[in-house]
Amino acid sequence: MTFDLANANEESTRVGMSQFGLLRQMATIAAGSALGQCVVLATTPLLARIYSPAEFGEYAAFLAMCNVFVTAACLRYDAALNASDDRHTGWVFGVACFAAVGTAMLVFLIAWSSWGRDSIDRVIGRQVDATWIAAAAVSCGVYQATSTMAIRNGQFGRSSLLRAGQPMVFSIAAIVLPIGLISSCLLGFLTALPLAARYVADLRSASGGAIARAAWRFREFPMMSLPTSILDALSLALPIWFITAQYSSMDAGNYAQVQRLVAAPLVLFAIAMGQVFLKRAGDLVRAGQSARAFQRRVVMYLVGGACALAVAIELFFSPLLSLLLGHNWRTDTAFLMLVFAPVAVRSSVSPVTGIFLVRNRLRICATWQIFYFVVTASIFYYLAGQVSLEYLLAAYAVSETVCYGLYLYLADRVAE
Repeated sequence: MTFDLANANEESTRVGMSQFGLLRQMATIAAGSALGQCVVLATTPLLARIYSPAEFGEYAAFLAMCNVFVTAACLRYDAALNASDDRHTGWVFGVACFAAVGTAMLVFLIAWSSWGRDSIDRVIGRQVDATWIAAAAVSCGVYQATSTMAIRNGQFGRSSLLRAGQPMVFSIAAIVLPIGLISSCLLGFLTALPLAARYVADLRSASGGAIARAAWRFREFPMMSLPTSILDALSLALPIWFITAQYSSMDAGNYAQVQRLVAAPLVLFAIAMGQVFLKRAGDLVRAGQSARAFQRRVVMYLVGGACALAVAIELFFSPLLSLLLGHNWRTDTAFLMLVFAPVAVRSSVSPVTGIFLVRNRLRICATWQIFYFVVTASIFYYLAGQVSLEYLLAAYAVSETVCYGLYLYLADRVAE
């Protein structure tokens, strides 16, 4: 048997270049997110002194709603962009944008009803009405579709600019313009409009029938992916909404601000680890090997990182946050730990979600998602307003531990 060393070396070089390109693309996207978050972090001391915790609480409730719209406004047709071929990509983008407009019309009617107006007043505040809710649905949906379209076209630099632009515009507008945090948040999502307009311009030759056929061809995304995606987004938004409605906007502002600042290192680490895990677990499964040992190592790394950060919070974070935010904010160590605990549990387990994808066990993941939403909603529905905020956060941490403990058990069985 003979080997063609020249071809082998050429193939090895090609694989190495491909891996380098993948890392470069990931780094480009991550750089945009990191830049945006660094700007927000750098402006936090000033923002925390311009706006009160109550105003941040209203903004956090509005942002939680925007995050739901980012997930659901396009009816998951944005996710279909990655499954479409080049000939249908533009049509699917058009479907995603039309879906965002339709979602906006629906939520406008809901927010305009007496029940909707009362809910908005309790959760966000009287300065937000049905028009604002509809505008948020359209802008967030178009933002998500445009970002996904840029990645689908290999325009990673543009996607990175979008990821950096939204938080940067928010921070600058909130400081410079007299429009408040909520208006600045909405203005940040509008950064996607110029690029979205370029993509829409390519659809001028597309007929309504072609777009309708694309919607029907990828109908499994709204039918199968949308329900669980909405449940996931709502599960993350429930704490802010219930704290605002049943306690106060000031409590919600303290909760959201502390969660963002304290848990940021672990969340970023978990996101990066999740990408690495998905790639490596997929390689192992395709090679016919078990991913269980690797999965357990990943979880141990994440748990170790969470424990190390918990020690740092216990020793150093209270005076640091007091210096960063000022004296109007709650920064006692007990409160910091209560806010951090649920995020620590979630971040230590959720990165192994990729095992359900590579093993094609999405039904298990969907069933758990329904269970998780029911448990989380029940905790806040029955306890919020009936017990102290500290007790509620402790109960939330326990429920996260139970739910994600079950999730880890299921992932461990699937990885076998």
